[in-house]
Amino acid sequence: MMNNKSKGRLALIGIALMFFVPIFLSWYLVFFSDYKDGVKTVNNGELVSPIINLGPIEMRSFSDDKIYSHDRTWILAFYIKDKCNELCQEKLYQIRQIRLAIGKDQDKLERLVLSKTKLDWGRYKKEYPGQKYIDVSMTKFESIITVFKGNPELKSNSIYLIDPYGNLMMQYKDGTEPTGIIKDIERLIRNAR
Repeated sequence: MMNNKSKGRLALIGIALMFFVPIFLSWYLVFFSDYKDGVKTVNNGELVSPIINLGPIEMRSFSDDKIYSHDRTWILAFYIKDKCNELCQEKLYQIRQIRLAIGKDQDKLERLVLSKTKLDWGRYKKEYPGQKYIDVSMTKFESIITVFKGNPELKSNSIYLIDPYGNLMMQYKDGTEPTGIIKDIERLIRNAR
């Protein structure tokens, strides 16, 4: 038979195991197993990992060509190499429509095109009022483009989401449904409050 002292020790060990076994089990599952491989996430884009800080962003507007600073808003951006062809115009239209679909929170979302060549964006100001751009003539352009060139996962025909702190954080590859992008942005804006 066990005496009271032994029973007390066993009870204490049992209570300690109740707390520590789940911790060790979860640690093992996270770091040493592949249980997460089949898990579907709720975001529609692909997270850029690690997140890339672009620093302070200065951009110009199609409308007035003034320089604007990134003012703690989310930014939907895409990159073009040469002229604004059909794909470029499709992306301009798509990000405009995404911003409009955000509704009352559209003031929390900017649209940006990164252009490797200097173009006459003034001809688009009527169709895309408020659209911003960064081109080769601006000082910050080279450092931002270096990020794209230095990261092979970043595709030139994708749309990118930049957070209010200047971090390039999500990529929407060509063919991503706009409704998925809208859901992601709405969720991020709602949770950032």
